[in-house]
Amino acid sequence: MRDIKLPRPFSAKALCDALAAQSARRIYLHPYRVVGVDGEIPCGAWIATSQADHIFFEQRTSKYHQEQIILHEIGHMLCRHRLQDIDIDEQELTGGDLTRPEVIHGALMRTSYTNLQEKEAELVATMLLDRSRSWDGDGAEARERYLGEALGFL
Repeated sequence: MRDIKLPRPFSAKALCDALAAQSARRIYLHPYRVVGVDGEIPCGAWIATSQADHIFFEQRTSKYHQEQIILHEIGHMLCRHRLQDIDIDEQELTGGDLTRPEVIHGALMRTSYTNLQEKEAELVATMLLDRSRSWDGDGAEARERYLGEALGFL
């Protein structure tokens, strides 16, 4: 974590861009809507293909929560957590129709982590947010930061 240079101004997207430049692997951010699955689909997921990393995040939540979701998935990447192998075409993720539920839901339902990995990823996300808080303009609006602090997320 100490070796990661956080971009200024900080945002999850800027961090993804910086990490992609360091690793020479593209990182794609995909907002998506969870529909018709009774809460079984997570609000975020990381899918690694042979060519790139894909982070999916719920689009119907606050910008602050979206940033937290993306940072959590970055946490999985930085901790080198293992994903279940999935058989999905890179084209379906990057240039395909991401509104097709079977593409997104099929991929997201085949990913799983242990509880320890989830805790580690959340700790990394929290540490990244804590480091970014020392600066102005960290991507979260003032009211979202206040709400996050009031609810104990910061």
